[in-house]
Amino acid sequence: MLKRKVYDELLEWKNRKHKCLVISGQRQVGKTYIVEAFAKAEYKHQIIINFHDSPQMESIFSGDITAPEIIRRLTLNFGMDNVVEGETLVFLDEIQDGKRAYSALKQLSIYGKLDVIASGSLLGVRVPQSDYRTDDGENECLIPMGYEEIMVMYPLDFEEYLWARGVPEDIIAEVKGCIRDRIPIDDQIYQRLTGLFREFLIVGGMPEAVNTFVETLDFRPVSKIHAELLSSCIRDINRYNEGNDRIKTAECFDSIPYQLADTNRKFMYSRITGGKTRKSADKYMENLLWIKGAGYGVFCYGLEQPALPLGKYVKRDVFKVYLSDTGLLLNAYGDKARLAIYNGDHSYNFGAVTENAVADCLVKCGKKLFYYNNSKGEGKMELDFLLDFWDGVAVLEVKSGSNRSAASLSKVGNYFQVARKIMIEESNIYVDKNGIEHYPIFASAFITSMDSKPDGPSFN
Repeated sequence: MLKRKVYDELLEWKNRKHKCLVISGQRQVGKTYIVEAFAKAEYKHQIIINFHDSPQMESIFSGDITAPEIIRRLTLNFGMDNVVEGETLVFLDEIQDGKRAYSALKQLSIYGKLDVIASGSLLGVRVPQSDYRTDDGENECLIPMGYEEIMVMYPLDFEEYLWARGVPEDIIAEVKGCIRDRIPIDDQIYQRLTGLFREFLIVGGMPEAVNTFVETLDFRPVSKIHAELLSSCIRDINRYNEGNDRIKTAECFDSIPYQLADTNRKFMYSRITGGKTRKSADKYMENLLWIKGAGYGVFCYGLEQPALPLGKYVKRDVFKVYLSDTGLLLNAYGDKARLAIYNGDHSYNFGAVTENAVADCLVKCGKKLFYYNNSKGEGKMELDFLLDFWDGVAVLEVKSGSNRSAASLSKVGNYFQVARKIMIEESNIYVDKNGIEHYPIFASAFITSMDSKPDGPSFN
């Protein structure tokens, strides 16, 4: 079993007063596996319902959905004498296919004597954020807003990958300390983690791919798994879209890797089919949002200016879209890209892969993504990522090749108030004479160490 950080989060949830927990995230990131393992290890009794495999079980949540009645039906269906508080976990899997069950979470949270975890792969697109009726029109189902705790589960992050590859905890702690204190990492450790991060770019964080690589140390079966995962994405698109939306959503999804490979990584609807921008936006906007809601796409929004609060200055119609897993991205780019990444071959332009990897790391650390681009005048600059750090705005520029120039990063302070200027590149840690902090690319996976307040509480 792969060690996952989410297990500790589940323990923290169990050991305090809590509401029903809803775990969302893209398909095959390990939601079902980790919750079932948690249920067996931490509870005396488990009731597990998968609404995709057993749609008839939704009848338990029909009609009277008061908590005592639901519990009575659960004990009857699963042959239990009673549900003992703190000893029984009800796991409602694929909850997006159990609309009545999803609605019942409100009553179960109010009742408060039964631990309930629900999970779903397509909650962002399958369950609308308003009241709705079931397909047969019988019952009005109410979204349990305010009566559920939300947890998003992602593919493995780089630290979890290091655990899977056997890197000791004390080594990881040492690396985090160097990042926090802005001092160089021991050269042997730096070289080892640089190699493992290149490996991580190719393998990605999908559990099946990681497990297979750890067992075989062979990229070939991993490549086949990635192809199967991409096929499952298309199957989801076909299953949960109708008519022409199936084709349009697949076109949006297929275009993401190639839009990232463009010099201007801004997502442009017109690039999908070559039409005019406004007309293409009207045609494809909802389909692209479906990809975001399904967890396959990670959005980074453009800003009018890099100032706090960052959300105030967002341009909602200007954004970049990254794939949720670099292993899937590299599968789209092919074997030559994978070989170049593995060998650190800078003759191959893998800026898109590196930027996608950094975005992936930042999101898994809980950061919202923004960028800034001004193509006119003396203030012309392009800033890859703007982050909200404890002491102000942090600007991150990502360099994947041998070109280490940082014109935008050097002059951003002349126009905007920024707290930190950070270069993510293939180098050890140092701070240059201009106050620009330089970190290896893998340090983006430990951004919380970078954003570490010296004293007092942290709110990350």
